[in-house]
Amino acid sequence: MKAASIQVILCKCCTELPAVLNIERLRKLAEESCNVVSVMMVDAICDGKGLPAVVNNAKEAEVDRAVILACHKKDIKPALFKAYRRAGINEFMIEIVNIREEALLPHASEPERAQLKAETMLAASLARARLLAPLEKQTEAMKTKNVVIIGAGASGQAAAHAAAKTGAHTILIEKTGKSLKAPGIVMPHSQVVGAKGYGGNYQLTIKAGDKIENLDAAAVVIATGGGWTQLKGPLAKAVKDAMPLYKLHEHLQAGSVPKGPVVFVDTPDPTGKTMKVQDYAWDDTLETALQLKRKARETQVFVIFQEMRAFGLSELAYKEAADLGIKFVRYDKSAVPKIDPKEPTNLIVKDFAQGDVLSIKIGTLVFSSIPANQDNQAIADALRIPMSVDGGVRRGSIQRWPVTTPRPGIFVCGSALFPKSNEVAKAEGEAAGSMAGEFVAKGEIEFGGSVAQVTQEKCSACLTCIRTCPYEAPFIGTASKAEIKEQLCQGCGMCVGICPSKAIELHHYTDDQIMAQARELLGGDF
Repeated sequence: MKAASIQVILCKCCTELPAVLNIERLRKLAEESCNVVSVMMVDAICDGKGLPAVVNNAKEAEVDRAVILACHKKDIKPALFKAYRRAGINEFMIEIVNIREEALLPHASEPERAQLKAETMLAASLARARLLAPLEKQTEAMKTKNVVIIGAGASGQAAAHAAAKTGAHTILIEKTGKSLKAPGIVMPHSQVVGAKGYGGNYQLTIKAGDKIENLDAAAVVIATGGGWTQLKGPLAKAVKDAMPLYKLHEHLQAGSVPKGPVVFVDTPDPTGKTMKVQDYAWDDTLETALQLKRKARETQVFVIFQEMRAFGLSELAYKEAADLGIKFVRYDKSAVPKIDPKEPTNLIVKDFAQGDVLSIKIGTLVFSSIPANQDNQAIADALRIPMSVDGGVRRGSIQRWPVTTPRPGIFVCGSALFPKSNEVAKAEGEAAGSMAGEFVAKGEIEFGGSVAQVTQEKCSACLTCIRTCPYEAPFIGTASKAEIKEQLCQGCGMCVGICPSKAIELHHYTDDQIMAQARELLGGDF
């Protein structure tokens, strides 16, 4: 077997690394390490300007793998892998070390400690890199160009239009019978009740009225919205004619003005005992309160809240609200608002800022809370995607992929995540629809590489991996042993860690690679 030939790249992260770390010490350590044939320094590998020189150096030194000390790999990985392919280096032979965020930033005021940690991380990464093996990915053609959008609200319709622009065929699944105009097919009175397959080739089970239908989908967009109609709690129980925010908005759109004073409260259950509130539609609350005050200047308007956030330019609404005389009252959870038992038309609340106990007469009570949509759990179970603690769908990386989910080919937008204003929900719908359309436009899916593999001789067919995997990748094959469906495997390693027979190994994260790295990090011989 040919000995490893390693190229080490030290990225200065502009000027951040040299300001704290001794780059020359790192360079010397790399040069003196076994199997290292080339060491290069670049100013900022993430901007791409230094990549041609890196590739040329790799070709000249005839390296077969690389260790890059830089920042977060998601910021530099796509362009880096593409560049190294030109040098004939497999992407799984590249080890990226996040030296900026794991050594530099935590110890910015302790240069020696940061230096020691950086040097240890370099040595550990080199130990792992020597044992890396090239892996290949495979492709499979998509069977359909369908993008299925679950939910036909503001974000769902925006997603349908955006996906259609990319050439995808859109199918809107809407559980109500409301009529709407959207590209592609609209399926009213329908719900997703089951799913199998993987990104690019999903098979959905749809309940359409009383019928069960099967539907192929290359991508899915979840746009279920919030659960406005399920508002429950002591305040809603005490004030029978209280209404959710969207109902007040409908009244104002129709030209009617509610009876004053109008009191907006964040939730009908401030204690949180009877209703799981996802969040509050504060952007819409501010806009609706302003709309009401502009239409009826003499009407008193109160906004009562525990925490309040307005995003972006919506913060400008606070000033106009104050100018128009809208009163804001913040309360603490230890003294929640409640109906006066002696005067049922009055709301008692302690102003957290002033310390005063206020008694506010109620003409119309409006709730701004949006509970998590009760359909989210069933949809998440069907699609095998995780939920957030608030009952919304959990997204992928909030920085780089805010409308994705951990499962390829499934996207999410609008209040399915957490409450949004119409404007933000539409923007997210457009983003999710565009990404789903671009995903489908590829025409094929890529899989393999860093996936699990079962050693059949060791497998005891105990089914532990099948019960554990969140992506349903393991299955019992014809030999009555566990096998891995590579198209479904996401390389999370859960099956590897839990297998009692130690029959499963994760490519690119083998036991030998991890142990070699651990020995360097811990300084032990084990």
